[in-house]
Amino acid sequence: MIVLVARWTWVALVSLGVGGGIVAQGERGLLFPNAAIVAPSVARDSTPARVVSLLPSLTEIMFAIDEGHRVVGVSDFDDFPPEVTTLPSVGGLIHPNLESIVALKPDLIVADQSHSVNGSVSRLRELGLRIEVFSVTTAMTFDDLYQAIGSLGQIFDATEAARNVVQTMQLSITEVRQRLGGVTPVTLYCELWADPIIAVSGGSFEGHLIELAGGDNIAASLSGRSPRIGTEFVLQQDPSVILLPGGGVVPGLASPKIIAARPGWRHLQALKQGRVYTINHAHFARHGPRSVLAVQEIAQLLHPELVWE
Repeated sequence: MIVLVARWTWVALVSLGVGGGIVAQGERGLLFPNAAIVAPSVARDSTPARVVSLLPSLTEIMFAIDEGHRVVGVSDFDDFPPEVTTLPSVGGLIHPNLESIVALKPDLIVADQSHSVNGSVSRLRELGLRIEVFSVTTAMTFDDLYQAIGSLGQIFDATEAARNVVQTMQLSITEVRQRLGGVTPVTLYCELWADPIIAVSGGSFEGHLIELAGGDNIAASLSGRSPRIGTEFVLQQDPSVILLPGGGVVPGLASPKIIAARPGWRHLQALKQGRVYTINHAHFARHGPRSVLAVQEIAQLLHPELVWE
């Protein structure tokens, strides 16, 4: 995800006491030491009017189903649609700032399963806040994502809008697949991280996007969603195309220049044929309505011989 400048950079979330407060350390030193957090009571029998989103994907879905006007707080990483950059930030994805969340007086917090791992979900519930958890970052296919969109639509009595979003996404994917009918998949390597080198496997949502776009992923059979690999693996497979999501834009990700400088890589077919491409990182790695744009972009790069409107 493209990182916006945070209100302050968290170094550590030291303590989340069950009955006490939080102690956090950032650029300004200790913030809210031992401060008791008191959350307002929440009515659960009405459509939520004030929503805090802890994940950029969920924020995008909220706006896609025309419920973005309810969002009053987002994460440091939210940047789409552009208007969310003016909303109050509630911290990072790993450890959201609980006091900032409570101060916004939300009657609903939308979160991802990843927030359950670090205790954020349980702590927010202990504070009496309503929180709904979705499986977005763990989605493996578009069907998983469609389910999350539908579930979010139900909460806001926006099932028709959610259905329209899903149908539009399905139509876009169908159009790409129809254009690719009969073509031979192109062998490719997609790199998620530069050091250590981490690839996209077949057992991931990103691998699903590559397959839909007519790509033959050389790392598809590797175990794990984001396997760590050695340079020898790529040299042996010799892919025709290399994809770099966010390459040269997002810190920590490989750029075409870095790829070309690796020992032996200039002999790969992808480099000799000039087929090393950077692609939109948010479209590719942020599971949401814009994921269909990643499929379209990759398909056009892999199969330029086809007519694309």
